[in-house]
Amino acid sequence: MKMKKILTYIFLLTALMYGCKKDNDPILEDPDTRLSAELEKDQALLLSANDGWLATIYPKGGKGFSFYFKFAADGKVTMLSDFNTTTAGTSAESSYRLKALQRPTLIFDGYNYIHLPADPNSAVSGGSSTALGLTSDFEFAFTGQAGDTVKFEGTFNKNYMSMVKLSNAQAQTILAGGLKKMIDDANAAVTGKILFIMLDNKQIPVSLSVAGKSVSIAGQTSSAFAFGLNELTLKNPLKFGSYSFDKVYWEPTDKYFYFLNGNAKVKIEISPAPLPLETTPALHTVLGTRWTSMQINVANLSELSADFLAKYNAANTSLGTLPTNGAPGGRYIEYITLLFNPNGTVTFQIRYRNPASPSSFFNADFIYNMALDANTGIAKFTLAATPAGNASTIRTYVTALTDYFAGANFKIAYIAAGAPSGATVGGFLNQNNPASFFYGVLQQ
Repeated sequence: MKMKKILTYIFLLTALMYGCKKDNDPILEDPDTRLSAELEKDQALLLSANDGWLATIYPKGGKGFSFYFKFAADGKVTMLSDFNTTTAGTSAESSYRLKALQRPTLIFDGYNYIHLPADPNSAVSGGSSTALGLTSDFEFAFTGQAGDTVKFEGTFNKNYMSMVKLSNAQAQTILAGGLKKMIDDANAAVTGKILFIMLDNKQIPVSLSVAGKSVSIAGQTSSAFAFGLNELTLKNPLKFGSYSFDKVYWEPTDKYFYFLNGNAKVKIEISPAPLPLETTPALHTVLGTRWTSMQINVANLSELSADFLAKYNAANTSLGTLPTNGAPGGRYIEYITLLFNPNGTVTFQIRYRNPASPSSFFNADFIYNMALDANTGIAKFTLAATPAGNASTIRTYVTALTDYFAGANFKIAYIAAGAPSGATVGGFLNQNNPASFFYGVLQQ
């Protein structure tokens, strides 16, 4: 009997051990196995575009960029980009890889065109001097796919990137320099020109900066853009009144840009002079209160009139002949500031430098009375006092500028014109010669 109990216990213990045996065939796959399968799937997706992809990214630091990618199975990728005319016309090869981070991630691990907007050297990226470049990305997590479009999110700066499969014809156009041609054509069509569109029988100012990769309507709605084939791809729609435009199109035969309002073209046209923006309160009513000055730095203002630039260059050249120790001193204008004084006068301040004193600068103040028509915003300037100090020293050398300022009536208004990103622009529009004007960045 005792032996029977022992055998019973042995049987139960054996059954329990077999019942607790680990199952080597789990219902759910191992996470590493699933990730490996996902990476293989994503690799196949990248390689499925026989003619390559066109990718678009809008960095948080501004602008937009397009990239042609052609991925190869050996980990190489061929690129072109609208970053500049060189990158748009000369292809470059580097490496890429897929890696399982928190999500399947596409990593461009060999320096190439996609790294340029993120380059910490502001001279390369065109970004700020904070070593962040344009706060762009070059590692991207897969986030989804819709048809021929694949979407990504940057792993560091969370910029979104989309890639669209190209047709053979599109790819061949890009490889033949199509993006470079778009940049060149755009520069020829709009750079240095005053632009407008007609909406509801009104001329509405438009600003389109090829260098700044931005477009705006009436200074009220704006978007970064990237170059496509016969189009500018916008980061966000431009909404103005009841109108909404989600793309800027290019007419390659007649060479002009246009929007589409339904099926109707809204052509971006050229004006001989800036168009005042319909802004309330008007600029001339807040000079000296909201805005205390306006800086004119010709290096940053791409749409100054040819007439004003001719006067500026003549004065600058003449100033360079001002003698130092009996020889031309090479002085030059750094920038001009209009100071809107509380007493209603305006100081036309020329800041200049002398190469003999490279760490120093000099201000020459020319003070003018301003006769302003409060209804029209048209002003006339007359010299208020005999120039003194530095102004007296350079007076006869800069008469091309000072005579220009005092020689015409100017309408003072907000305008849309080429200027640093985020700047509010004030224009002085010559009423005697509509093609002559100058403008600057308003400062508080």
